[in-house]
Amino acid sequence: MKQNKNLMKVLIGCAAFVVVIVAMLFVYNQFKPETQTGAKEVTIEVVIPEEETKEFTLHTDAEYLRQALEEENLIKGSDGEFGLFITEVNGRAVDDANQEWWCITKEGGQVNNGVDTIAIADGDQYEITLTVGY
Repeated sequence: MKQNKNLMKVLIGCAAFVVVIVAMLFVYNQFKPETQTGAKEVTIEVVIPEEETKEFTLHTDAEYLRQALEEENLIKGSDGEFGLFITEVNGRAVDDANQEWWCITKEGGQVNNGVDTIAIADGDQYEITLTVGY
C-alpha cells in the first residue's frame, strides 16, 4: 500500500514537471524575437576606445546577427552554454588579462540577447564596443 502511494507521488511529480516544461515552451514561442526573411541592410559600428570607429554596411539574408557578422568574417568567438562569446571583432582580439570583452548595443541602447538570438531587420544599426572590466 505504501509503495502505491510513493509511486503515485512520483507519477504526479513527473506529470507536473512535464506540464511546466510545456508551459515554458509555449511562453517562449509566444515571446521569442520575430525574424524577418529576405534581404536586409544592417549597419555595424565597431568602437574601440582611443581608436577610429569603423562602420560596416552588411547586405544579408540572415535572420540573426551572428550569421550576418560571420558571413562578413567580422567576428570570431567560442561557443558556450549561452551561445557565442565574441572574442574578436574585425581582427581585434580581446585581452583577458585586461578584462576586455565586446558589448553589443542597438542604436545606443542595451541589447538583452546574445549575438545568436538577436533578430535583425532591414535598417537596423548596431554597435560593437570593446569594453574593459567585468
